[in-house]
This record gives sequence, C-alpha cells and structure tokens, in this order.
Amino acid sequence: MRLTGKFSLAFALVIIAVTVQQAQARLVREARFFENDMRRDAAFVGELLGRAVARRWAAAGEQAARVIVERSDLSAHRIKLHWVWFDEPQVNARLSDADRDALRRGEPVAERVESRSRVDPGTLYTYVPVVIPDRRHGGLELAESLDELKAYLGTTKRDVMVQAIALVLGLGLAGTLLGFVLIGRPMERLVEKTERIGQGDLSGPLGLSQQDEVGALARSIDTMCEQLQAARAAAEEQAAARLAAVEQLRHADRLATVGKLAAGVAHELGTPLNVASGRAQLIAASDASSADVRAHARIIVDQAKRMALIIRQLLDFARRETVTKRCADLSNIADISVSMLAAMAGKVGVTLSRRSGPHSIMVLANEAQLVQALTNLVVNAIQASDRGGAVEVDVGEERATSPADRGTAAGVYAYLRVTDHGAGMDGDTVPHIFEPFFTTKDVGEGTGLGLSVTHAIVAEHGGWIDVDSRLGEGSRLTIRLPRAAEHVQA
Repeated sequence: MRLTGKFSLAFALVIIAVTVQQAQARLVREARFFENDMRRDAAFVGELLGRAVARRWAAAGEQAARVIVERSDLSAHRIKLHWVWFDEPQVNARLSDADRDALRRGEPVAERVESRSRVDPGTLYTYVPVVIPDRRHGGLELAESLDELKAYLGTTKRDVMVQAIALVLGLGLAGTLLGFVLIGRPMERLVEKTERIGQGDLSGPLGLSQQDEVGALARSIDTMCEQLQAARAAAEEQAAARLAAVEQLRHADRLATVGKLAAGVAHELGTPLNVASGRAQLIAASDASSADVRAHARIIVDQAKRMALIIRQLLDFARRETVTKRCADLSNIADISVSMLAAMAGKVGVTLSRRSGPHSIMVLANEAQLVQALTNLVVNAIQASDRGGAVEVDVGEERATSPADRGTAAGVYAYLRVTDHGAGMDGDTVPHIFEPFFTTKDVGEGTGLGLSVTHAIVAEHGGWIDVDSRLGEGSRLTIRLPRAAEHVQA
C-alpha cells in the first residue's frame, strides 16, 4: 500500500497544482471581464448624460447644466456622479498623459484607484469629456466602488475551491482505487510469492491477468518458478544417481577388498578344519574314554565357531547395507578390522597388532562403513610394508583442530589411527592420495578407489583424515570423528 499511497499523493498534488493554476487564470479572466464591463457601462451612461449636460449648458448656462448632474440618481448602479474640471489638481493627479490626450480627443477614460484600507476594495473612476461653450476642459466623473467586483470574485473563489476539492477528492479516490487494484494488491501477491520462493516453495502460480508491466513481471516469476522446479527435479535425479554411483563404488571397493581377503580366509579356515578333522578321526579310530570324547568334541565346536565367525565377518563386510547411523564403539570396529586382516598380513609376513586403549569410545556412525574405511587404511598399510614389518591400529581420544574447509571448532575428537613403517610418501604424493583412481601401487594391486571411498565415508560422518608420512620412514593416517555426545547435540 505504500506504493499506492505515493502514487495517489503524487496524483493529488498534480491535480491540485493544475487546479490552482486554472483557478488563478479564471479569477484573473473574470476580474478583467467584470471590470471591463463596469468601464463600458459607466462610459455608456456618462456619454448619454454628457450630451444632455452639453445641450443644457449651451441653452441655459452652467448652473442649469449642473442641476442636471446633481439631480441624476445613479445610486441603483452604485455610481456617484460629479461635474469636474480636468485641470483640477485632485482629478489631474489620477490621470496619465495618455488619459489627458484621450480626453482632449473627446474619448472617455477610466482609472482604477486602489485603497490603502483592507475594508475598501478601491474605486473605478470614469471620466467623460463634455464640450462646453467657455472652452474650459471639463466633464463628468463617475465613481463606482469595486465592492461588487470583490463580492463577485469572492463567490468565484468559493466556487473554484469547491470544484477543486470535489475534483481532488473524486480523482484521488479513483486514483487510490485504481492504484490498489492495479498496483497495491498485485504487488502484495508478488511480495508473498517471492517470500515463498525464498523459503523454497515454488508452487502456486500468481495468475495475474492484467496486461501491464506488473502482469508481465508476474508471468516472468511464474515462468522462473516452473524452470526452477524442473531444474530442482533434475538436480534431485542427478543427486540420486550420484549417490547410487558412490554406493556402487563403495560396494565395488568392498568386494575388491574381500577378494584380497580370500587367500587369508582360506588359510584361516584351513587350520581349524585340520584340527577338527584330526579330532574327529581320533574319536572314530580309538576307544577313548568319555572324558576324552567330550574334550575332542569341545575342540571341534570351538574350531567350528571360529570358522563361522570368520565367515560371518567376511559376509558382513561384503554385504550391501542401508546407511543408518547409531552409536558405535570404535574399539569394536578396530577389533573387527584387525581380526579380518590378520591372515592377510600374516601371509605377506607383516605383523598386524591392535594397541591397547580405552575400553570403549562411542561415535554416531554406520559401523559397516567405518569398518570399510578402516579396512582400506589397514590394507594400504600392509601393502606398503616390507616382509617383517609391522602395522599398528590404535583407538583413542585427543584434542585436535579441524581443517579450514571443515569449519568446525577445535576440541576433543575420537580417532582411529593406522601406523606403518613402510616406504612412506613424499610431499608431492600426499595431497593426491584421496583423489579417485590415484594410486602409487603396481598394476593389478589397486584401483585407486580405496582412499577416495574412505575419505568420502569419513566426511559423511563429520570427520576428516590427518596424514603424516615421510619417504622411507612410513606413514600414519588418523581418522578423526566427533564423539557421540557432540553428534547428538548438533
């Protein structure tokens, strides 16, 4: 409504300015017309009386002529009639040189004399020359008050004012209504629509049918919303496709790791199978006592449980799961990863150990994804180590500052740390290790996706990975994650 009010105010000011100008012109025109009419009437009356006075003067003398002037009653016309000599000082002061010349030619003249009093509007003096025998220059003076002109102009002013007020009110009301219909209400709908767009609501077209600039703007906004909706739908489809592709990459990386674990699993299952088979043969070939039978049976059960645990861990690792986060124990995640990869490390002569630490450190996470992330780091550490080397997995909490691009505050974070004493990396290699398909391994030993997938998993959990590596001295990679309590508060 503010725009409508400004529009109406400007409209009213223009109307007032035009009306005042027209009123002033009308008043000046009416005043001039009325005064000219007074001049004509006075001159006409003066000339008629002047002829009568001139004839009487010629026939009976000055005194008889003055009687005609004195007895002429023009009060009905609000006119005072006098005989004057034009060379009298009082009369001469009112006349200009042009007036005197006109009077000598026998033409009547009129002069308006303003009064210094606010009550007296002034007087219009009309002088009509009369030809007399003694050749002295004289004639009739008709003095008419301008009261009637003042009253007429006052009435005209009131009429003009009433007309102006009616015109301003009428046009102002019409302008306000038109402004509200054509500007105010459409602008309110435009503002409401833009606020909803700012909140992400692109539905509900404006549907303004008016064929003007406001209607064109409304139609442009409706078109923009339709295009944004189409773009949003396309972006959602692309995002879903990217998520599916990322999940496929993670699953492919997990299956690749499972392939690497296959040889170790075969070795792990071979030992308990041999033990179980041997004990079963002893039971079948000997007359052992019931106590020996129970002992052999317990050994067979323990080894079967061991095989089942190894197989279940391997299947859990390879299975595609729905991504849900819940409180998970980092110590348990470290134990699972170490137990799965111990056989793989032993096969290449690398010692994989789990450092003792806090009993439990809880984070809000998807346990399967963190197992995959830690497994990728451990596999890389094993492959980077020489025979006889050692890889250590550590769990704990410590104060850390997140990278600048994370935007999180410094504080105490939980961590999973993998340390090896292998070949290490130089300063040019470290910045690229999380890039997809970047690898320093020989052909056939890696796809270059492991660390990239690990980096994505950790980032989704609100953490980051610190890398400390020196060429020829080994590497230490630390996964840092917010603790569970901090996750819940966020």
